[in-house]
Amino acid sequence: MLNKREKTNFVAGLYGSSVAANHKWTDREKIDVDLAIKRAAHLMPEFTTDDVWRILGPLFPVSKGMASRLNLAVNRGIIQNTGRISYADRGGDHDHAQRLTIWASL
Repeated sequence: MLNKREKTNFVAGLYGSSVAANHKWTDREKIDVDLAIKRAAHLMPEFTTDDVWRILGPLFPVSKGMASRLNLAVNRGIIQNTGRISYADRGGDHDHAQRLTIWASL
């Protein structure tokens, strides 16, 4: 049984997921995401999408498209999967403490 806080967080998470699933990034937003991934790779030896989201800022629209942008960065030789995970810690509506891949900068 969920307590009141857990129920509130669960409902907020469902809403955030619904909003993210319905938003499609524009071509300009995709470029901004790619640049944020490159910046994270330049600044840190290892990072997660939480770091990329921090670079993008709190007003950047959330979408389910992050995985495809990360895979593109892998194909471009910018990053690689470490095989390790961390847990989301960015807070807000889109933090469901989900498992995040730890990416290594190349």
